[in-house]
Amino acid sequence: MSHQQNKQTKTKTTEQKKSIPEHLQGMNKEERRQYYQNLHSKKGKPQKKPQKQKQQKKTETNKGGSNVPEHLKGMTKEERRKYYQKQRELSGGQQQKQQKQQKQQKNKKVQKKQAQKPKKMTKEERKKYYEQLNKQKQEQKKNWNQNYQQGKQKGQKSQDNKQKQKTQTKQKETQKKQPKTNKTQQLSDPRTRTLTSITSHISPFQQPTTKESGVEFSESVIHPLTIELSLKFSSGKIGGTTGRCIALLNLLKILIREVTVRARFSEDVVKMLNRNLDYLIKHRRFSYTMFSVIRTVKEWVSRVDSLEVKEAKIKICSQIDEFLRKHIYDAEEEITEIAWKKIKPGDVILVYANSRVIEKILKKAHQNEISFRVVVVDSRPMNEGKKLLKKLDNYGIKCSFCELNAISYIIKEVTKVFIGVAVILSNGSAVGRIGTAIVAMIAKRSRVPVIVCCPSFKLSKKVQLDSLVSNEHGDPKKVLTTKNSKSVKIQNLPSDMDVICLLWDVTPIKFISLVITEYGLLPPTSMQVLIREFKDF
Repeated sequence: MSHQQNKQTKTKTTEQKKSIPEHLQGMNKEERRQYYQNLHSKKGKPQKKPQKQKQQKKTETNKGGSNVPEHLKGMTKEERRKYYQKQRELSGGQQQKQQKQQKQQKNKKVQKKQAQKPKKMTKEERKKYYEQLNKQKQEQKKNWNQNYQQGKQKGQKSQDNKQKQKTQTKQKETQKKQPKTNKTQQLSDPRTRTLTSITSHISPFQQPTTKESGVEFSESVIHPLTIELSLKFSSGKIGGTTGRCIALLNLLKILIREVTVRARFSEDVVKMLNRNLDYLIKHRRFSYTMFSVIRTVKEWVSRVDSLEVKEAKIKICSQIDEFLRKHIYDAEEEITEIAWKKIKPGDVILVYANSRVIEKILKKAHQNEISFRVVVVDSRPMNEGKKLLKKLDNYGIKCSFCELNAISYIIKEVTKVFIGVAVILSNGSAVGRIGTAIVAMIAKRSRVPVIVCCPSFKLSKKVQLDSLVSNEHGDPKKVLTTKNSKSVKIQNLPSDMDVICLLWDVTPIKFISLVITEYGLLPPTSMQVLIREFKDF
C-alpha cells in the first residue's frame, strides 16, 4: 500500500508542475500566493498577453490574409471599406432604377383601368354610354353572322363543285362506253337523265343493242339466241315471270347441248352460261325465280363430272324438261282444278293485269258452265290487262274494263279478287306487277277476299319489306306517251324532275286472305313451312 501511495503522490506533483506557469515554477506556494495578490491589488490589472497576440494575428490576416481577394491584398482596411461602399452605391442605383420603372408601369396600368371605368356620370350620360355599348354589340353580331354565312356558302360551293366533278366523270365514262349520238337524241333519251336519290340504287332502263351479235357460237362470242331473247325481254314481247322462266330454261338447254368441252365439263359449261347470262342481265334484270332456276341448273351441272360428255348433256336436258313439266305445267293445271271450284254462280271476280294461271282458272270455270262476270283492272305503263281482256272476250266470258284509279267505285260490286304474282316471299308478302298492292289494300278495306294463285317454284327464301329495296325500271317513254294524246318531250320538263317507271311492288301479308298452290289451299303465314318441307330445288 505504501508503494502505491508513493506513486499517487508523484503523479499529483507532476500534474501540479504541469499546471503552474514557467515563470512561477521556482516559487513556493506562499510566494505564488503573494504574487497573485499583488496582481489583484488596487494598483490595476495588467494587460493580457494573449489578447495582444490575437489582435496582432487579426491585423496580419487583414493586411494580407487568405480571406481578402487578390486584387485587394495591397490595400489597407480603410481603402477596402471605401471600395466596397462605392460598389454598393453603384448596385443600389441600378436597383433603384428598376424599382422606378416597375412603379411607372404599375401607374400606367392603373391609369388605363381608371380611364376605362366610367367616371361619375349623370343619368343622361349613362344612357348614352350604354346605348353605344349595345350598338357595338349588335354590330359585332352582324359581322359574325355575315362571316358565318360566307363560310357556309363557300363550303356549299366546294361540295357542289365536287359533286359536279363526280357527275362529269361518270358522264364521260358512260359516253365512252355508249355509242356517239347527237345532242337532240341525248336530250330526248331518258337514259341520260339522272334518277332521284330514292331509286338511285336501282339500275336504269337500257334498250339492248345488236352490236355484239354473232353468227356462229364460240367461247369469245355470245350465242345469237341469247341476243334475241334479250331483245324480247327488254321490249316486253316475253313478259311475266313464268314466260321468262320457260324461255330461259329452253335457252339453257340449247347452250348445254352446243357447248364444246375441253378440260372439264362443269367448268366449261359454267363459264359459257355465266357469259351469256351476264349479257341478259345487262338488258333486263332477272327475277327471284329466275335466279333460283339458274342456281339449280348449275348444281345439276356440278354433279355430272363423273359421266361422259354426251350422257351428262342428256341427263341435264332431261332434268330441265322434268322441271318444266312438274313445277310449271302440271302445277298450273293442279292450281286451276283447285281454284275454279271457288267461283260460284253470280260472282263478280276482279282481276288485275295479266296472268297465265288466272286465265286458265277463268277459262275452266266458264267451260263448267258457271255464270260469273269479270272486271279487268289495268294501269300504265305495261297495260297488260288489255291482253287478258281480249282473250277472255274470245272465250265468251262477260267482262268489263276499268283503270286503276276507278277501282274504289267498282269494288262495291266485286265478291272475290284473284291475283297472280311474280314471287311469294318467306314472310308471306307477295311481289307482283305495280298496282297489285293498291288493289289488295282496297279489297281488304271493303272486306273482299284476296286470293293469290302461285305455283311453288315462285316461292323464295328472301324477305323484302318495301318496293324500293329491290325493283326494276321500265321504259320511261311509256309513262310520257299515250295513244290519244301527243307524247310529252323530256326537254320541256323542269330540270329537277326525273321520270321514274317502276315495274313491281310488294303487297303485305295482311292484305292477302288465301294462297293457292299445287299443294292446296294455304294461309300466307305458312309459306315458310312450305319452302322448308316441299320445295326440292
